[in-house]
Amino acid sequence: MFAARNIKLCTKDCMCLFICPTGATDTENGQIDQERCIDGCRLCVDACPSHAIYIVPERYPERKLPDGKIADVLTDLLINKSSLSIQSLAASTERDAPEEAAFFKSLALSSRILAEDCIRESGYMVPDREQFRALMESGLIQQLYAALFKSGDTENIELLMNRILDSLNENRDAERLDVTSCGDCGYLSIDMKSEKCPNCGSVNLLSGD
Repeated sequence: MFAARNIKLCTKDCMCLFICPTGATDTENGQIDQERCIDGCRLCVDACPSHAIYIVPERYPERKLPDGKIADVLTDLLINKSSLSIQSLAASTERDAPEEAAFFKSLALSSRILAEDCIRESGYMVPDREQFRALMESGLIQQLYAALFKSGDTENIELLMNRILDSLNENRDAERLDVTSCGDCGYLSIDMKSEKCPNCGSVNLLSGD
């Protein structure tokens, strides 16, 4: 472990300069000299009044995916919150009263945040390509898509995930896709030419451009 300094938080009280036994905190660029920093010392961390210095571990424990029962619960909750987010967003556009529309927008946002938490707690951290590959192979996205939409066609989502994975493997930004989403039900389509949503038939289609 070694110490690092957040320059934006540093108030130049310089307690770290007096307490560091090796002088690692006294550098020209404001950053702490890792080569002189004593592993696990943390004297500067505890002394800094502005909390601008922190410890950076050089090794992190491997995160294990949850067991089957927990994963099933997280999947069910993910589907529930994703569905609620889509329905709430659609309901917000149908309300004339501003306070009602604001309520459904807030409900949609909170449900989306909870859904994202479920993905994170499942151990899938995008854009880490190994975790993303695990996410693809788990079938979670396909299961979510099938549960949320009447259409059983998951070809679009498979295409999108494969293109993202290819971009990650080649260490480059994802290529620009012609992505269309339904403004009413949230159905996602890749390179779709139809003027209607294949899931609900709505013409309220939103371009990803």
